[in-house]
Amino acid sequence: MKRLFILIFIFLPQLFRINPILAQQATLVAVPENDGAIMIKISDNGRWAAGYSYTSSNYMGASVWDLETYQRNQLVPQGQMAAAFDVSDDGSVVVGNYDNKPAFWQDGFLTMLPLPVEDATGDVWSVTPDGSKMAGRVFANDWSAGYACVWENGLLTTVNHATTDRFGDNAYFNEMVALSADGSTMLGCLNYTILPNRTAFLMKDGQYFMFGAENYDPLQGGSTYNFYDVLSMSPDGKYVTGDIYWVEEMWVSEYFCPFRYDVENDVTELFLDDVEVASFAVDNNGNLFGCTPLNFPIRDALLLKNGLWVSLDEEILATYGLDVQDETGYDKLGSVFSVSADGRTLIGVNGTNSFNWVLKLPNLVRTPENSPKPESMKAVVRGGRLLMEGKIERVSIVDTKGVVVFDQHLKIPIVNVTTFASGVYVVTMQDVNGLRNSVKVYIE
Repeated sequence: MKRLFILIFIFLPQLFRINPILAQQATLVAVPENDGAIMIKISDNGRWAAGYSYTSSNYMGASVWDLETYQRNQLVPQGQMAAAFDVSDDGSVVVGNYDNKPAFWQDGFLTMLPLPVEDATGDVWSVTPDGSKMAGRVFANDWSAGYACVWENGLLTTVNHATTDRFGDNAYFNEMVALSADGSTMLGCLNYTILPNRTAFLMKDGQYFMFGAENYDPLQGGSTYNFYDVLSMSPDGKYVTGDIYWVEEMWVSEYFCPFRYDVENDVTELFLDDVEVASFAVDNNGNLFGCTPLNFPIRDALLLKNGLWVSLDEEILATYGLDVQDETGYDKLGSVFSVSADGRTLIGVNGTNSFNWVLKLPNLVRTPENSPKPESMKAVVRGGRLLMEGKIERVSIVDTKGVVVFDQHLKIPIVNVTTFASGVYVVTMQDVNGLRNSVKVYIE
């Protein structure tokens, strides 16, 4: 009888794809707050979370949470306007705003940051793990301009980004979105309030460059109305993710789709079939986390697995035995907002903002190249453009007569096919791992 009980204990979890050791180590904790305060950003090491409540169009209740005890520390008295947007690895430095002005707290003491113009308002979005470098934005008092700002050791520094956006227009509304852990890579946006001029950029070791520029080049088939949105960067500065607002035909076919940009290799992946999927967070291995639909408050949490967006709720049930309903009392996770550098701690908010949740995993083995498959490379013709999914490095296009009509290395998987003759073509794609896949497409 005892032997039978042992065998049941060993084999029953396998029937449900649950590893008993992993299930014991993985945890999912609901953290509700009476004032509706949400956790918005996690420290790089996964130890702390920063956030706020939101009332009558104002940020309130700047707070930091200890993710070991799940206790919340409110940095301002109840009712004061203040928000926390990021926190250092030791929890001592929290950045955000106070009375709509850029500010930070160090060991609980508030410091207002210097401004590029008088009587300005603004926010601090990001801080390095050691708390020494901060980045955000400042608005002029008359709202005529927005400034991308970086502060180091409390002092305002010069950011030598471009002064014109991707159309060559003057860039009046700019911001810095994120900092790498060592402060050498900064993610920003020019004219982020002006559509379609929104222009994502990176500052790497002081040098400015606009990534994914081919999306904006009509010669490559990119509509001038495409722009990057919802930007975030991995803590090590190696990956950028978010969404592209994609226009295939004005007023007829427009939608958001997620992307991943490999900074070191200058390669952009588009997930064009994943309409209204929001990619909110990326870890140091390039793992993506997000939700769907982007423009609706009741969402389903997602992660990218082997090139496909899958349910995070179902994944943690199958892998770790964590049932969202059992662990939290609610039916779904909702949105993923932030992830630690190692991908093992995630925070988010239930779809109706009923509660925050903290998910801790014993391991996360997925990477952008995990179990690559040839069939994950796809090709489709839309709006006069051949669009491809996957980390495409090279593409060859051959017509029915065996003539090679296109054969090039690509930085972004888009080819303008408006000059191609109508007919069937074989598209052979090669990814960065050397894998190949060939598909047939019809070009009108």
